[in-house]
Amino acid sequence: MQVIGEEFGKSKYPVTFLNITQLSNYRKDAHTSIYKKQWSPLTAEQLANPVSYADCTHWCLPGLQDTWNQLLFAKLFYP
Repeated sequence: MQVIGEEFGKSKYPVTFLNITQLSNYRKDAHTSIYKKQWSPLTAEQLANPVSYADCTHWCLPGLQDTWNQLLFAKLFYP
């Protein structure tokens, strides 16, 4: 990330770089969840280990992707 920042700094044109990986790590809700549509019944082994089939709950709650969208919107329309 530091190298990318240094290279963008050499540009004749202003370039803004947003590290969404680091941003994502700051959100406590950037996690997986069991609230996902399962297309086939889960096995007993899968039920014992939710990490193997879990998905994020942000299909019903504002979350990380919404933050990225708000930041992009702000940068595009309010530079």
